[in-house]
Amino acid sequence: MENSERSTVLQRELALDKIVADLLVKRGIDDVEKAREFLHPTLASMTPLNEYSGISEIAERLKTAIENGESIVIYGDYDCDGVCAVSILYAYLSKASKGKVNYFIPNRHSDGYGISVSALDYIAENTDAQVVISVDCGINSVEEVDYAQQELGFDMLITDHHQPGEKLPDCPVFNPHVSALTDTAFRNLCGAGVALRLVEALAGVDESKRYYDIAALATVADVVPLTGDNRVITYYGLVSINRRYRRGITLLADSCIKGQVTSSDIAFKLAPRINAMGRVKDANEVVQLFVENDMFLLKCLVDEINKANDVRQQLTDDLTSDCLEKLKDYDFENNPFIILYAPYWDDGVLGITASRIVGMFSRPTILFTKNKGVLKGSGRSVAGVNILECVKHASGYLTRFGGHPMACGVGLEEENFENFRQCINAYAREVYGDSIGTEEREFDCLLESAVDVGVTKQLMLLQPFGEGNPAPVFAIDEKKCNFVPFGDGSHVKSRIKNMEVLAFGMSEDRDYLNSEAEKTLYLDISYSVFNNVERTQAVVRSVKPGGLPGEDVCFEYNLRTRKDEGSYNGSDKVAIDAKEAEKLANRKYGVCFVAFDKETAEKAGKELKLGISYGKGEGKLPETRIILCPAKGSTDFYSEVILLQVPLTGIGRFAKNGQVKIYETSDLFASYRDHAPTYAEFGAVYRAIRKATAAGRYTDAGALYADTAVDCGVEKRKFLICFYVFVELGLIYYGADIHCVKGVKAELSDSKLYKAVCC
Repeated sequence: MENSERSTVLQRELALDKIVADLLVKRGIDDVEKAREFLHPTLASMTPLNEYSGISEIAERLKTAIENGESIVIYGDYDCDGVCAVSILYAYLSKASKGKVNYFIPNRHSDGYGISVSALDYIAENTDAQVVISVDCGINSVEEVDYAQQELGFDMLITDHHQPGEKLPDCPVFNPHVSALTDTAFRNLCGAGVALRLVEALAGVDESKRYYDIAALATVADVVPLTGDNRVITYYGLVSINRRYRRGITLLADSCIKGQVTSSDIAFKLAPRINAMGRVKDANEVVQLFVENDMFLLKCLVDEINKANDVRQQLTDDLTSDCLEKLKDYDFENNPFIILYAPYWDDGVLGITASRIVGMFSRPTILFTKNKGVLKGSGRSVAGVNILECVKHASGYLTRFGGHPMACGVGLEEENFENFRQCINAYAREVYGDSIGTEEREFDCLLESAVDVGVTKQLMLLQPFGEGNPAPVFAIDEKKCNFVPFGDGSHVKSRIKNMEVLAFGMSEDRDYLNSEAEKTLYLDISYSVFNNVERTQAVVRSVKPGGLPGEDVCFEYNLRTRKDEGSYNGSDKVAIDAKEAEKLANRKYGVCFVAFDKETAEKAGKELKLGISYGKGEGKLPETRIILCPAKGSTDFYSEVILLQVPLTGIGRFAKNGQVKIYETSDLFASYRDHAPTYAEFGAVYRAIRKATAAGRYTDAGALYADTAVDCGVEKRKFLICFYVFVELGLIYYGADIHCVKGVKAELSDSKLYKAVCC
């Protein structure tokens, strides 16, 4: 049966819109029963516990400990998954056990990840533990488990979800990767998901239902696939969260989220806050968020969590800025991996910063700092690159390593850093070639018309979205848009196919969005209610250029970027000839040629055999190309920047190592001097603008010119020169709207733009 036929069956049998049915089929959910189960998850679809080994043995040992009043210690991890796993097991055991139940979460900075001998000694000295059960760790702690049982007399129980090594600990183990007894048993639970199933084995489904909200937080936070059992856990966990079942989660959500909590809110708001405590303070405190009911104590804890998150954000911002500075001269051609080191970086935010760098450059990234005399590294990967396999290949230089295909933790002596860096990059070049970071996710559905509210509500049945079940991406091919500013002026919106389309933080892209260049807008579509009115909301995720804008867009760009960002005297210019330009153009990465009008860019593109991008460029790596009218920061990560023209307002921002290289192929100034207004024309334009803005609201110069062309009596390019000179002098404000500023006095000669174009 063809996909189109499968989609038709789903539409008919489940009363679905074609868009929704097509999306299901595309995701492999292509028959009625699979689709019904996916759209309406049920607890009955969870993997039966008898399809796992180890879980019943661990449950029986814990039941014996509960009945005999033995002392139990839960050994966890300091991230969101580990804290949630500890909380689930602690909440149940402390209620059910006749004996003492304690938990131990190692300190990220002093203890490090996983079970350690020193931590076991601490537990032995400070508790009367008889049974120690791990959650979210321990599967590779073979020697530590032997020490705990043989030297300290603990009964060890291991529950984990990480990939095991060649040898397992000599004790009962429940890890879906090694415990699955059937092909259908779900293997991709997170640590808290494993703890949840253990509670079910101990006390039944009804008891485990109490903890689905905690498990949902961890499932999303740990970026495990939101399919199968994880989809059920997250679905019912979100239902519980939005019914405000647990006071601590409710208070934390209310502090940072408006409206219903979604999986996206967990990923970007709740989980980072929970993780922040382990990164900058102590994760042990967070357990109380899930088990405490005293409102005063919970409010104090939520306040502490949010303060820790503020510190974490600042540390992450600082580390990101430091990494970006180091990457300005990075050899991307020979280094498929981004590997950076500074001894002063905070080890608590290495992983989250690595994730940011991966998002910016689409390259696997490992960041290192010094901790207790050795280097500690945290890595994140991209789709298609198994970072753990790469690390294993270079493990001869490491003192420790672990992780999974998308993330890793490593340790090494400082003298081995360079050898490790070279080894892992050589392996990546050999195995992956030039494919790293080249995968580009295409859209799921090209929209020919608006998505109405009924269809949007059906789309929401595909939630929760996350790893393994990403939010669908919709596309609109739109040549001419009419984006206008809203909010503080940094955001723009437009009406397209009868839908309101929002583009957050894209005010700098407005000219391109509104140009007639071919382009594809990638959209996220969601359902919302505002003032009791249901609506479909579309948000621009990204823009895929299909062509270059016209010369009018370039002409205005050069006027708008009027601020002097460098020297005019030309003392730091270095001219290069055609032979040198051709040599540089043959490099794969690191060279950017910059043009400021379309004709120059296209001519150089043919001559140098290079692609041309407008504004921000294309892709996430500094691939050698021509950038027309570069956006701020778009040339930062190129080691060589060559100007094909001298811009109107300064060359300083294009300097590399104190020099600005120029392969000048045309005179940009000449084209502007051809349209230089006279003094009288400046006056006429100002009077026309003042009259128009007093009578109506304008948000862009083009619309303003259309209404003032007759009054001012000049052609559009002269009008634009006048307009941006007035903006530079402060006579006119141009932000969320356009208006004349009262009380400002200035001479035209005070404007650098005026001097550049009219003198």
